[in-house]
Amino acid sequence: MGNSQSSDGTPSTMYLSTDAEFVAQAAATALTLSPTSSVSGKTFDRFVQVFLENQDFDIAAGDPSLAELSARGIVLDNYWAITHPSQPNYVAAVGGSTHGVLLDSFYRIDEDTSTIVDLLDDAGISWGLYQEDMPFSGFEADWVNQENGANDYVRKHNPLMSYDSATNDVNRLAQNKNFTLFYSDLESNSLPQWMFITPNMTNDGHDTSVTVAGNWFETFITPLLSDENFNSDSGKGTLVVLTFDECENYFGENKVFTLLLGSAIPEEKKGTTDSTKYNHYSLLKTVEENWGLGSLGEGDDDVDAFF
Repeated sequence: MGNSQSSDGTPSTMYLSTDAEFVAQAAATALTLSPTSSVSGKTFDRFVQVFLENQDFDIAAGDPSLAELSARGIVLDNYWAITHPSQPNYVAAVGGSTHGVLLDSFYRIDEDTSTIVDLLDDAGISWGLYQEDMPFSGFEADWVNQENGANDYVRKHNPLMSYDSATNDVNRLAQNKNFTLFYSDLESNSLPQWMFITPNMTNDGHDTSVTVAGNWFETFITPLLSDENFNSDSGKGTLVVLTFDECENYFGENKVFTLLLGSAIPEEKKGTTDSTKYNHYSLLKTVEENWGLGSLGEGDDDVDAFF
């Protein structure tokens, strides 16, 4: 029951089922992996990206929680989402293209299509995704709160789940984990060097507000900034990128609030603004240049890195 594929390479039923009893049985045996590495980067040694949902730049920048954190990092005030709606932005953030994903419905991108984790694997750099309320590692469907029916984990906000190169690989599915495992990996000092973190549909602001999302992020990140296992001052340090998938107004400019935090930020840069034009492909470019990974040959070729 721990395998994620059938004999023909397609995802097994248990990884797609939303039946609570079935999911509980699968969760008991699902494979989970927490690989580690220590590959030194040019500017940072760990990269952590957190996506929140659907907010215009000015509104997000005015949120008290995010404004408070801005004094501890660098605000990117010329950072752009790729498109609307949500899912193609998540797809683009790891693959350098929307790869034909136009909507928030179920898509499968061909197994031959590379993502950032292919480059990371080739370089021996550990990676992991932490997804709040994902019921078990490698789960491929949506999951609602079993008590109140609220949206919790959604597949469209997990950037690797649209890629067959991830879902057809048992070990890669095992590195797509429930958010609770972030804290166990933190405690055991086994966090990976590259991370993608997605809150649930309440905490990312999708079903609530920027106030909820900002408060969640401030509560999450503040203790981590003084945690040596997350934000070490040794080596090149940690770079945290907080951004939004897209703006709320489909008829306005798709500019989104983005903030750089972490020990990789020089002291003299804290509380400053960077007006260089960036977008979600810059997430890839920054990682590629930091570790000398090459590129995916997509939108990541035509953007600036953060450093």
